[in-house]
Amino acid sequence: MKVAGLRTRFLFQDPESGEQVSHTTSLLSDTAVDRRTGRIHVAWQDSRFADGAVDSVAMAASDDGGRTWSTPVKVNRTPTGIPLPNQQAFTVALAVGDDGTVAVSHTDFRHNGTGEALLTDRWPARCRPGPADCTSDAATWRETRLTPTSYDMRRAPRIPDEASPRGYFLGERMGLVATGRGFTAAWAVPEAPGRAAVHASTS
Repeated sequence: MKVAGLRTRFLFQDPESGEQVSHTTSLLSDTAVDRRTGRIHVAWQDSRFADGAVDSVAMAASDDGGRTWSTPVKVNRTPTGIPLPNQQAFTVALAVGDDGTVAVSHTDFRHNGTGEALLTDRWPARCRPGPADCTSDAATWRETRLTPTSYDMRRAPRIPDEASPRGYFLGERMGLVATGRGFTAAWAVPEAPGRAAVHASTS
């Protein structure tokens, strides 16, 4: 059954240079199931929350095995008072903990300025079901920062324009798994120009 229309912009760009970033992640979603209730969660990149201007992270859920789905809600807490290109959110990962806590991680440019570096960070947001369901507009999402300091996306491996994916690229997927009531995240960071390393954190 259809979850929702995909309203991604399909193209992510360096806010200053226009160079493509994480070219193929806009087509990917992630899925996780609450083992206590059987509720299915799906998260993906979508521009519906910004009138098509930039992608955010959308999530929907189903309580009947995927026959019907909730209205998508915005998950990422990227500030909306910064320039639109720095609000781009991409490379989504999703997991559900043993206690029903939903975690969704993504990458964005919220700390980027206009300098030589394209400052980039990785963020997980969590929601624990309570009085408000996590797919409700009244849900509380608490965000933490995975990257101790911003990294420079312009140091990531760059794939030539004639290939796909194109531009600065650290991978189509980043890791996020439930570990009891906590979560372990893994993500790639440029280590040197054209090289990357994988980092991990449990919380």
